[in-house]
Amino acid sequence: METLDWTKLAGDVTPDTKRIPYEANKHLVTKVAFDVFKMNNTQTESLWLLETDSDGKQYLSACYDETPEKPLEIKSNWLALSDRGCTNVTLIYKDVPIQRFASSDFGFTKDDVYVFQKALTDKLSSDKSFVEKLLKSQPKDKQEMFLSLFPELA
Repeated sequence: METLDWTKLAGDVTPDTKRIPYEANKHLVTKVAFDVFKMNNTQTESLWLLETDSDGKQYLSACYDETPEKPLEIKSNWLALSDRGCTNVTLIYKDVPIQRFASSDFGFTKDDVYVFQKALTDKLSSDKSFVEKLLKSQPKDKQEMFLSLFPELA
């Protein structure tokens, strides 16, 4: 008589959200260190660890706790999103697109686009003069529109 593998069946019915198969999802992650990965196109600072299970299959295991002790807070109103091919990054302020940055102009690749996104948003969040330079680089009418919508950027 055969027996059912209840553990596998339970995993099929209710998948473990802290562990995902690597092979089927490797296009969604970027390696940031030895066996440590980050999800592409996400604002979350979560890291995933590559592990090999007893069955020989590789899995990405979440390195974070799903129930944070304190509520999350917004660090910045700036957001940098890359397109599907990771060739362009669109800079957004409070859900309004500000400027598009092309990889051909700024030298980022598909493998390091997340570094460009993070550096851009970190710089804009912390350096007021960088924000001013960015706005001054825009056409005059676009500049006036942004300042009328967002007077805090002046």
